[in-house]
Amino acid sequence: MKKKKRNLVMLSVLIAGGILAWAIFATRITILPPKKPWLMVTDDLGREVTIYKQPETIVSLAPSNTEILFALGLGDKVIAVSEYCNYPLEVQNKTKIGGFSTVNIEKVVDLEPDLVLATGGIQEAVVEELGRLGLTVITLAARSIEDVFENIRLVGKAAGQLETARELTTNLEQRIKAVTDKIKDLPESQRPRVFYEVEYEPLMTAGPGTFIHHLIHLAGGVNIASDAVTKYPVYNLEILIERNPEVIIISLWHGSIAVSVEGVKSRERWQIIDAVKNNRVYAINADIISRPGPRIVDALEEIARFIYPALFKE
Repeated sequence: MKKKKRNLVMLSVLIAGGILAWAIFATRITILPPKKPWLMVTDDLGREVTIYKQPETIVSLAPSNTEILFALGLGDKVIAVSEYCNYPLEVQNKTKIGGFSTVNIEKVVDLEPDLVLATGGIQEAVVEELGRLGLTVITLAARSIEDVFENIRLVGKAAGQLETARELTTNLEQRIKAVTDKIKDLPESQRPRVFYEVEYEPLMTAGPGTFIHHLIHLAGGVNIASDAVTKYPVYNLEILIERNPEVIIISLWHGSIAVSVEGVKSRERWQIIDAVKNNRVYAINADIISRPGPRIVDALEEIARFIYPALFKE
């Protein structure tokens, strides 16, 4: 009987000790401060993104995002980029995490970045997966030059460089105004007809809704494809000859030798087009005109020089 009583006493002590230990543990849990967000932003997909600390390590999944980061002086925080990121030259030394549409998700996760910058469209599934795996992802999907500036400010805010971003966008806006001020009083009849060649075979150009169309308009030109019902209409030579552009601009892709100004001039029957007859065929780096980043303003200034060489000298 005494032994049974002694066992009951020991059991009571153990139970009481357990309750006390749980009470202490529970108290500790309740007094732990909650993890407070450092910042909350809304990205171009309309997602509310919580950032828990100022990012020290950043991964960029698109060339335009990389260019924004470096323009904001954040290059030292960029730890990895896509295989298509080629500007500025410093990105050559960064870790590569796959192509634009072939992001190596496992590699990105292993890097444990504080922030990932993605883009819309084809990368939206990647954005969802990285978010599910616990990474902080902001998506940039600019559709206009104004959107580009908003994205620069968004990245600046998310990375703690908002003032730098504001200074950069103010400078870019002033450069645009310097172009538009020079051509704003030119009558429509004096604005040259412009053809922008995206590809030669098939002969593809850029219509409304593209950065190219917007830049031609801002630079004071008249895009001969302004009435297109698709963003990238395909022309035949007869339509091109009929519309008779006074300025032709071709894309030079990085490392491409497939097209050249002299090659365009030597194409059969192209010699009857005003732009070719008057030696007004120009080439532009496709990267600066197709990427929604700070160099889009470089593209505008270059196009303005092509269209109005007397007004916009080097």
